[in-house]
Amino acid sequence: MTVTSTELVSPSEGLPTITGVYDPLSGKRDGTLTPWAPIIVSGSGLDMYPLDEIRLCLISVADKERITEICHIYKYSDNRVIVALPDLEPGGYLPAFKILKEDGETMLQVFSVVWRVPSKEINCF
Repeated sequence: MTVTSTELVSPSEGLPTITGVYDPLSGKRDGTLTPWAPIIVSGSGLDMYPLDEIRLCLISVADKERITEICHIYKYSDNRVIVALPDLEPGGYLPAFKILKEDGETMLQVFSVVWRVPSKEINCF
């Protein structure tokens, strides 16, 4: 996906917001993500997720052109979405919503928090 323009939006416009993430596998709430595992995303307006117009994405901090759409949704409500992450490379990721607008254009709502996939450490002991 190529982003052709950016748009600053306020939370009052009825768009979903993200306030936190929980990784049940690691037990962390600090933005640490485990690839190939479920995460619980907290926020508001997340019940809009089942609409075909909104998708949760992760944007690589190292390569802003690499946008990973999160496709596996287990459960959603207004304030929580449980999703399964795909295989992610170690590094930082910005959570975002890809929103298909009525006029056919795509808007990317990017959040300023960085979630991290730690590098795999090999422990021989």
